[in-house]
Amino acid sequence: NTVPEQSQLTDLLVPLKNPEQPELASPSFPSTDMDPDKLSQGPVNAITVLTLLDKLVNMLDTVQENQHKMETHQVEMEDVVRGIQADITKLSKNHSHTSNTVSKLLDKSRKMSVTMKEVREKMERQAVQVKRLEANHAHLISRNHFKVLIFQVGRKAAGCQSVCPWFRH
Repeated sequence: NTVPEQSQLTDLLVPLKNPEQPELASPSFPSTDMDPDKLSQGPVNAITVLTLLDKLVNMLDTVQENQHKMETHQVEMEDVVRGIQADITKLSKNHSHTSNTVSKLLDKSRKMSVTMKEVREKMERQAVQVKRLEANHAHLISRNHFKVLIFQVGRKAAGCQSVCPWFRH
């Protein structure tokens, strides 16, 4: 985008008005008198137009550059979103696995609780039986209606034959 040479600038000049031709009223070219003062401004107007066109080209280049940057940013964002989606999928799978494990642990805990309850009930029944046996033992001791046999292996206790005829050594 360089400034054109002077010969190219003169090509942009509006030709002189021919008095025999009728004036054309055009919205893009308003009718003006073609006096020499205004014609001398022609090259300046052409330079202004070229400058404006150059600025327009620069603006379009900037817009294209910004658009390219935005497209690059969009691609990067899509990659980030894909990564986030992959992480969320992975997290969801891990959460599902953890949930399954927690469910299994809760089930085992419930089973253990039931087992502990059964053991507690059995121990309570045994405690009642022990208390009953202790009460019977205390009753027998108080009545003194039992005999204790003491013997050694290999030797007969004296009077064992009379007390326990079933014992034969």
